[in-house]
Amino acid sequence: MRINLLVQGAPFATSASANALRFATAALAAGHAIGRVFFYKEAVVVGNRFASDDDGVRAGWVALSAEGGFELAICIAAAARRGIVPDSLAEGFAIVGLGQLVEAMEDGERLVSF
Repeated sequence: MRINLLVQGAPFATSASANALRFATAALAAGHAIGRVFFYKEAVVVGNRFASDDDGVRAGWVALSAEGGFELAICIAAAARRGIVPDSLAEGFAIVGLGQLVEAMEDGERLVSF
C-alpha cells in the first residue's frame, strides 16, 4: 500500500512529528511504501536546519527518507510565514506548494494525518 503523511503539529509543542515518524517506520517495516511526507502549519519547523533537533526527529526523518526513498515536503506558505526560506532548509527537505499535498492525496492509497 502507498501511504502519504500529513504532519501539522509543531515538534516542540506536540508529539505529531515523532508519532508520524514512528508510524512511517512501522509502515515501511511492514512492507508499505511512503510516497511523501507533507509538513504543514507549525510542523514546517522540522525542516528548519537552524531550529533545535534535541529529540532527533529531524535526523530521524532524513534517515528514514533516505532509506525509504520518499519526499520530505515543506509547505511554502507555512514556511514563509515562519521565516523559513530555501537557505534555511535542512538536508533532505524540499519547499513545495499545496498542490503537492493534493497530488499525494490522488496518488496514494491512504493519507494519514498527524
